[in-house]
Amino acid sequence: MKVSMQWLVPVIMGAWAALTWAHSQDQERRKERLRLTALYVNPFMSACEDLQSRIYKILELGGLDSLRERYPDGSYADETLYLLVRFFGWSTAVNRYGPYTQDPFVIDHVTSVRRTFATARPGHSVGPFNFFLPEQKALGKIVMHTMEGEYGHELDTISYYDFKERLESAPLKDSHSVRQSLETLRKAKTAEDIVGRDRLAEAQNHIVKLLAYLEKKEGYTLFQGTRQTCSRFRKLDAPIESAPQRAARA
Repeated sequence: MKVSMQWLVPVIMGAWAALTWAHSQDQERRKERLRLTALYVNPFMSACEDLQSRIYKILELGGLDSLRERYPDGSYADETLYLLVRFFGWSTAVNRYGPYTQDPFVIDHVTSVRRTFATARPGHSVGPFNFFLPEQKALGKIVMHTMEGEYGHELDTISYYDFKERLESAPLKDSHSVRQSLETLRKAKTAEDIVGRDRLAEAQNHIVKLLAYLEKKEGYTLFQGTRQTCSRFRKLDAPIESAPQRAARA
């Protein structure tokens, strides 16, 4: 019995050490997951929510009237463009960093939003809110910068006021896409007057689906209630094919 106990003690100690190490590793993974969420997922979700909400209010709720009342100088157009460009910046970041870099659903839906703004086709002609992919990347970089934070060097976006100042100088001042987008927002009396509104509606539908997925994965929501989608493109509630599915069908 005494000999058996001598063998039992190191076995128990070894098992305890293994459990302690596993618990420590699990805690480190949880800490890293929280860090990545704070750095990339949270600001990306916020950018998604702000953009889809602005689009829906303009296209479905007559939001141009309240925006003109609040910003009689027409700067609501600048602010709306800022929300769009901020999405470009954070969507690039979340595709490169964080826990969703290999998530097919996130990749597909971010790609779908970017393609909506980038593709020229019937109903989506070249003009307002048409930013080809190189310009999307360039605009995203313009609004992103690094700062010192809790986790060291952290990504963040410049403020709307800084963005508004940059609109007065190159390269933003010289961008046809930027000028056309601002012009149609300022001139439109109603949503029907907004050239490129179909792009905005389609993108909003994709973003709403993306937010629903991310909120389910993260376990919290940025909106208490059910988000509505722009009616013209509610057919997009049908599942979107992934790249492998499209390739197989082809």
